[in-house]
Amino acid sequence: MQKVSKASLWLAALALAAAGIAVRAQQPNTDSIVEMEMLTHTEVTDKIHNKGFTSVLIVTGGTEERGPHNILAGHTIMARRHAAEMARRLGKTLVAPVLPMAVQATGLREGTDQPGGVQLPPEVFKAVVLGEIESQYFNGFKNIFVMGDHGGGQAEMKAAAEEQDKKYAAKGVHVHYISDFYNKTHEDVDQYFYDHNLPIGGHGAMLETSLMLYFESTPGSYVRPIYKTVPFDPGVSREQFLAQKEARKAREAAIAAGNPPPAGGRGQGGGRGRGQDPNAPPRVNNGLTGDPHPATKEIGKDLHEIIVMNGVTEIRKVLAQPSTAPQQ
Repeated sequence: MQKVSKASLWLAALALAAAGIAVRAQQPNTDSIVEMEMLTHTEVTDKIHNKGFTSVLIVTGGTEERGPHNILAGHTIMARRHAAEMARRLGKTLVAPVLPMAVQATGLREGTDQPGGVQLPPEVFKAVVLGEIESQYFNGFKNIFVMGDHGGGQAEMKAAAEEQDKKYAAKGVHVHYISDFYNKTHEDVDQYFYDHNLPIGGHGAMLETSLMLYFESTPGSYVRPIYKTVPFDPGVSREQFLAQKEARKAREAAIAAGNPPPAGGRGQGGGRGRGQDPNAPPRVNNGLTGDPHPATKEIGKDLHEIIVMNGVTEIRKVLAQPSTAPQQ
């Protein structure tokens, strides 16, 4: 009989140990995963039916130009990161796959010659959102929350959520449009910029650039270094910000009093605000409105917190209502 050396036995033992480590490394801790598309169908089933996951977030992103420095996928990346953090804080919540298309992609609707944007007609976008909601109903979720990172499509998401809520409410399933994720966020972010003496508003400027700097794992992967010097179309001045804030207060007061609201206010379109100054210099038409030069990761972290908490706070208010409280 051939003798086996001690060295061979040690090598065999090490190989078996290494194999065991490799097998364990291939099985992630799914308890910490909230993105539905990163789970298997059996893992989603376990979360819904055994672990009490009753809520799902449907968050839409978008693909559009946002200046020469920010990548086209910005809305989708930001939507996914915000939604995942919201789901973790809410608990018992998953995030549906993020739709990378919305209504009115910047660039396509402005007659520029800069390719890259993708948009859906409003009626098609609404139909897709309706389909997403219906899918989550069939998946077994009891509370379905709809929101979007892009301005275009907000009205369609609201309408889709209201229609589906009427359809499924009698079956114990509720669908909610979360307005604060987008609308309140932009008001709060502009106030943050005003309070910190930073450039206010703008598409592809301080908000998106700071968030993308915060989210990128490798410098330059989401935001090219030229953000510090890129030319830009002027955004909202401090004076215009204050005027818009007063106009918004007047509009809210009129609505609360049952009177017709005065004209104006933030629209439902895509990119945010170029100042309407007739004496402004000719537009720098590169998909960028507002100054991104002072953007930093640290600012992005603050803005991420504002957005996440706006969404979480509104959802918690909805869940506190007797008709939508999770079943124990």
